[in-house]
Amino acid sequence: MSKAQLFKIKQAIADEQWEKALNLIEPSVSELQNNSQLNYFFVLSLYKTKHYLESLRYANDQYNFYISSLKTQKLYFSILLACQNFLDAYAFLENLKQVHGENVTNFTSELADKEAEVRQQKVTLNQKLKKFYHLGDLSITASHDVLQESKQLPATEYFQAAQFIFLDPFVHPLIRATVLENVISLKLSQKIQFYWIDKQNHEVDLAKLTRILDNQIQRKFNKLLQQRLANQDPILLEGIVKDKNLYLSYVYPFADQVFKTPELWVNYWIDDYYGRAHANTLENQTISKWQKKFQTLTSELFEN
Repeated sequence: MSKAQLFKIKQAIADEQWEKALNLIEPSVSELQNNSQLNYFFVLSLYKTKHYLESLRYANDQYNFYISSLKTQKLYFSILLACQNFLDAYAFLENLKQVHGENVTNFTSELADKEAEVRQQKVTLNQKLKKFYHLGDLSITASHDVLQESKQLPATEYFQAAQFIFLDPFVHPLIRATVLENVISLKLSQKIQFYWIDKQNHEVDLAKLTRILDNQIQRKFNKLLQQRLANQDPILLEGIVKDKNLYLSYVYPFADQVFKTPELWVNYWIDDYYGRAHANTLENQTISKWQKKFQTLTSELFEN
């Protein structure tokens, strides 16, 4: 983008001519992922013209930029509230506290006010809640749509419905794990019951919960896979990482009960790909049983 064009954009922003700013930036939209200033001007103009979902999408492309200063934090948070995206708003505030040590009192107050406002819209709220409660009746594709919409539920209502989903045997494990991971951002301390892939209910302490890909086993897997495949077979590395992340979702939040020896799992996956016979050990027999379970769960994703 030329300096002259950038000057025109800045002038439009200064004059609060938001539509003009959008029109000026539009031809350079491909630069938004790498140009923070231009991204900010575009996102701000979208927000001011009430294109909230679109503004959030472009802001997410530069998330680290928007969390870096009070001005950008305020804009990003305002967009989340305008989208009624409460779950991501809670996650954003937790990020500010944990990573940046920010005081989020003002943000928290705004969030509470917006949740109260949404609770007044009882018909719409109840419709969203009803869909969320019945996730087990939906296809995987439809479930993902409802999961996105459920982010617009206030925290209290979200968690109440989530507790039913945790015990619903007809909800796919990937969906159930996603809901459980979403609850982390709410920073709750109680214990819940969770229906796992062994078809048993288990107690989970939310205060001790980490995200699906934020644990020691994940770090061990990544280190081993990088050592074995980064230089030798990067294409295979990409494929195994993708599958591994999916498997970690299936077994969440009890990955440590399944992936007790990451080294053996990595060996198994690599041998499997290259068509090599697996050693007839008790450990490999156990891995093979889990692999069949994972493959069944993955096939169900595509069947739906």
